[in-house]
Amino acid sequence: MFQPSSPLRRCPFASRATPLPARAPGLRPSTLAVAATRGRRAAGVHVGRTARIARAGIAAAWLAAAAPIAIGLAHAADTPDADRVVPAHEEPRHVPKLVNDWVRVIDVEIPEGAQTMLHRHALDYPYLMVTAVTLDNEVLGQAPKPVKIEAGAVGYYRATTQGAYTHRFINRGPGTFRAIGIELLREAEHGARAPLPDVRDSAQLATVIDNERVRAWRIRLAPGESTPPLPLPGPGLRIGLTDGSLVERDAGGAERAWTATPAGFVFRAAPVTATLVNRGDSPVEWVEFGFK
Repeated sequence: MFQPSSPLRRCPFASRATPLPARAPGLRPSTLAVAATRGRRAAGVHVGRTARIARAGIAAAWLAAAAPIAIGLAHAADTPDADRVVPAHEEPRHVPKLVNDWVRVIDVEIPEGAQTMLHRHALDYPYLMVTAVTLDNEVLGQAPKPVKIEAGAVGYYRATTQGAYTHRFINRGPGTFRAIGIELLREAEHGARAPLPDVRDSAQLATVIDNERVRAWRIRLAPGESTPPLPLPGPGLRIGLTDGSLVERDAGGAERAWTATPAGFVFRAAPVTATLVNRGDSPVEWVEFGFK
């Protein structure tokens, strides 16, 4: 039973017991209890709102402080490490697409305005430039130099005699830079394999590289046009420069279709003599690599 003159009640927002006020004359005990309860509830609402406002302020301050950090981390993730050198096939914009006993085929793709990390070419390395752009080539320890890249250009770097080559590319455009690099994984086997057959240059076919380790031909066919039978080397690699529809017909008449795309490729394990036919509606151009 309620006794207003003596009990002590704990106020939830005070650190010590607080006596309730004495009952006023004519005020029933139940009325006094209701008033006290309403007072505690009102105080609770006020304090609850204050706590929520405080928590919101802390959260806003945390987000304001964290935003520059998050932006900085995102920028750092997009910026190549200026001091670290990685093998070419581990550089993020050099993506290995095929690895076997002979070659590691690396697809290089650099958007306009982007750059690679410093990376090292330590293996003999024929390559095909698929798109035409201007690159800044920054050789380790040197200032960047602009290089105009032509689509269809074929090159070769002799790491075994020239030493490893460490550099960075910065793409000045226009457009995305695309190339296919071929790391030769086997050591040179001079005289251990039969020489590649000679293929005479013509209006359709041009030898673009021929050295002790690789030979390559650039071939271009108009719609409906075909080559004479060609001794295609194996192991070898066919890389597209344009879109197109190509058919390879062997001496027995069997046909195999290949849909050409820029930087698309197919590896050939064994040599074959075949006639190549453009079955598409537009000229098709590609490069055949043979490995010695």
